[in-house]
Amino acid sequence: MKNFGRVSVCGSISSYNTNPKNLPKVSMLQPAIVFKQLKIEGFIVSRWADKWQSGIERNLNFIKEGKLIYPEYIVQGFESLPQAFIGMLNGENIGKALVKV
Repeated sequence: MKNFGRVSVCGSISSYNTNPKNLPKVSMLQPAIVFKQLKIEGFIVSRWADKWQSGIERNLNFIKEGKLIYPEYIVQGFESLPQAFIGMLNGENIGKALVKV
């Protein structure tokens, strides 16, 4: 991170069912936050509901232009759906989780 950098934090689905005592502690990040004078701000998607459609359109254009590239995690077969869903909740995959039927 550069000095005075900004970090947006959204999403914590993998920790919804985790005991708070078992979650990672921010203390290991504190030196970087302090010495680089970083700003960290959480946000909830619903706060931006009025901008949803324009955001979708901009992101689609970024994808078409090759400016936004995302990994996909694909499993085969409808029978794999429950385990794929549980894996997504546990943070076992990177990128967009898909079940190909």
